[in-house]
Amino acid sequence: MKKTALCMFLAVVMTLSLTTGAFAEHYPISGLSESDRNALDYLGSELQKPAKTLMRTGEDVDDLYSEVLWTSVGDTFPEKFDLRDRSVVTSVKDQSPWGTCWTFGTMGASESSILSAMGLTAEEYAEKYGEEMDLSEKHLAWFTTTPLPAAEDYPEGQYPYDVSQAGEGVYALEDTDVTTYNFGGNYFLSTSSLASGVGVVKEALVPYGDSEGNPDPTGDWSLPEEQRFTQSFELLNANMLPAPAGRDEDGNYVYRPEGTEAIKSELLKGRAVGISFKADQSMPQDPPAVRSRLLQHLQGIDGVTEEELEQYADFRSGITEPDSVSDEQLETLKDITVRIFELDADPYADAGLDREQTIRVLKSHYFGDDYDTLVAEEEEDAAHIPYLNFTGEDPIIYAHYTYEPVQSNHAVTAVGWDDSFPVSAFREGYQPPEPGAWIVKNSWDTDWGDDGYFWLSYYDQSLCGICSFEYVVDDANREMDHLSLLEYDNMPAEIISSTLFDKPVYSANVFETGEDSVLQYVSVMTGDMNTSVTVSVYLLDDNAVNPTDGKLLKSETQSFLYAGYHRMELSEKLLLPKDAKIGLVILERVPTENGQKYALTNTGSLGEEAPAVFNELHKDDGIRINRYCKAVVNPGESFVSFGQGSWLDWTLAIESFKDDGDCVYVAYDNLPIKAYLYPYEELKKLHDLENDGDGLSGAVSICPECGYILINCA
Repeated sequence: MKKTALCMFLAVVMTLSLTTGAFAEHYPISGLSESDRNALDYLGSELQKPAKTLMRTGEDVDDLYSEVLWTSVGDTFPEKFDLRDRSVVTSVKDQSPWGTCWTFGTMGASESSILSAMGLTAEEYAEKYGEEMDLSEKHLAWFTTTPLPAAEDYPEGQYPYDVSQAGEGVYALEDTDVTTYNFGGNYFLSTSSLASGVGVVKEALVPYGDSEGNPDPTGDWSLPEEQRFTQSFELLNANMLPAPAGRDEDGNYVYRPEGTEAIKSELLKGRAVGISFKADQSMPQDPPAVRSRLLQHLQGIDGVTEEELEQYADFRSGITEPDSVSDEQLETLKDITVRIFELDADPYADAGLDREQTIRVLKSHYFGDDYDTLVAEEEEDAAHIPYLNFTGEDPIIYAHYTYEPVQSNHAVTAVGWDDSFPVSAFREGYQPPEPGAWIVKNSWDTDWGDDGYFWLSYYDQSLCGICSFEYVVDDANREMDHLSLLEYDNMPAEIISSTLFDKPVYSANVFETGEDSVLQYVSVMTGDMNTSVTVSVYLLDDNAVNPTDGKLLKSETQSFLYAGYHRMELSEKLLLPKDAKIGLVILERVPTENGQKYALTNTGSLGEEAPAVFNELHKDDGIRINRYCKAVVNPGESFVSFGQGSWLDWTLAIESFKDDGDCVYVAYDNLPIKAYLYPYEELKKLHDLENDGDGLSGAVSICPECGYILINCA
């Protein structure tokens, strides 16, 4: 059985190199046992399901918890709750001029989570550290959607990362002028980047604006590559919560009370929660901002001069009032518009339009259609009953309820709730079935809504993509400053898949230490609720050909309530010698309605062949993909084993998935298993300082079972 969550991107990097050595001599598929072959065939067939959904609908799949085992705790929640009363909610921001709501929602949730974990109010934090709690949205947006640099961009031997992973990431189509800041995203995307060590960083280090500090979309918004893996706080867990808005087999809306309870539970712990929903209005902008965005999008159109583009942008943005434009100038604007829309001729030349009608077609998104069709399309748009309702009297209440099952398009941050928020506050005739609503922080500045906030019904039919974030915040844990992250999955992942098996299935990555190091943490991705994760660490022999060819140093099991990213702190840290090869083997157990299952979690994204197919399928509904992803998976990096069978190199598994079907359009990445190492020499310096010169004496012991050195840093 397959459970999937479609995300926007995953960006991760390996900061220490791996020598594949004997691992390149992987098992051929023909050498698998019949049971392993059947399991691999099953996995491939299950992977077709998210690929088809991705290619055919382009919508989020939110069936992470279709077999959820949930115990209601609803009677423990207060009727009303607001994190602002705890003074752990930061100020409302303005995402203009870009479609970066997902980064603002992420940072809003993260800022509250960090303050709560530190036990500080926003005011106390500012007093203690001399600056506000404010995290950078620009840093996350830029590096998530900017690929790792190409190897040829650096002199030989000076590539800053693992050169075998060079170039992985997100690429814009050659025929698009959409900036990476407008690619869009969601909280799975945020999880992917933060898990890779891309942020979070403080706003003061990477402020939101162009190189001159202005919100000008025509300015330079790029960032230097050396800032990619800067971190002010490190991600500990990203919790993918069940969505309140579910779907039945026919695609009809189903309310999930467990989703509402999960959000409340996280809020009570002091964590604001990122949520996605369908907004039916766009980010408000003044005419100069609209003009700037138009000019940014229209650069480089053949046959249209810069002066003509400015004339068109002035008119479309409202800077130039229609009444001030002569009939002759309107004809000139129409000629410019024809060329901008890349039409062969003026479609209204013989239509006999009067001045008012001409202005209408020049202002319309449907320019090019005949006039009657254009009017009908605009009237159809105008006839849509808005989801957002607001009063024009004191107190002004902004209340949103999406009354139909549609795809989400906006990311925000929930900071509280009110079970008694009345149904009557929503639009008459289009009201939710019961009272209750979330208090939501938006990213459209304080001029919008109720000082930047609004209410969102528990029963909103688009409410999905729910996530909370936890960070390492202990000031005493100074080892974090020197942690090295070993990983291979550098490609942003739009698909996080958890395939469930009746018998054990193992996943593994193999890494090399590079220097004398201490293994502090191992991280994994899970796609199911209440997943028990067992990690086994092997010190591999020189001639090893699979992830268990060597000495088992340690096995440890931890459980996680929600799907998502989880960093596991080992109870005893393992001291690893220079250039040691280690195998990290993962076993995930999942309780379901049908008994215990075993999960294999992997990631993927839209590959280079997908956009052409997708855009052709959706040419009539206005949906267009403007980018694709590249993955680099080398032999000897990732492995999978079914039951007690042989280990299969993940590169061969990927080849088998793409033999036929829609999986050919998916770029599959390495398995999402990571290792966190701390240099042994740095650790000695730290303990020398803390222990008055006594060094590590008393803190180092020999494991009686495996005979290897263990360090207890407690």
